[in-house]
Amino acid sequence: MHLEVLSYYESAGRLYHQLLLPAREAAGLTQAELDILLFLANNPDCDTASHIVSLRRLAKSNVSVGIRSLERKGFLQRRTDETDRRVEHLPLTTAAAPTVELGRQGQEEFGRILVQDFSSQDREALRRLMGRIQRNLESALNARCRP
Repeated sequence: MHLEVLSYYESAGRLYHQLLLPAREAAGLTQAELDILLFLANNPDCDTASHIVSLRRLAKSNVSVGIRSLERKGFLQRRTDETDRRVEHLPLTTAAAPTVELGRQGQEEFGRILVQDFSSQDREALRRLMGRIQRNLESALNARCRP
């Protein structure tokens, strides 16, 4: 079964990247830059580099480079937190809107393709099963991360 899971993961990743190619090409972005941009757009309350690293599971160095590049390209700004000057928020600019829209279209198409022939009962069962898988993963990770 583990090879099947790896195959599913690989195929899903390839399809996802193909569907986001129009957004990347139109804006001249790398996949990492687009991942950061879409994360910020889809999670406006999680708008710091620390959020991106911990929640999106991207390497800290890649996030730093991506943020600098997106800032240079005019897609985001840095804003120091008013209560904690060590924290920088990363609001998107209006220049990011067309790329975000194109990226979201790719994400939505990806979601549609994954469940295109599923009944509503199948979708609900999948949601429940994926929730159980997520809990199993978190439990295993928490058990292995204890000092």
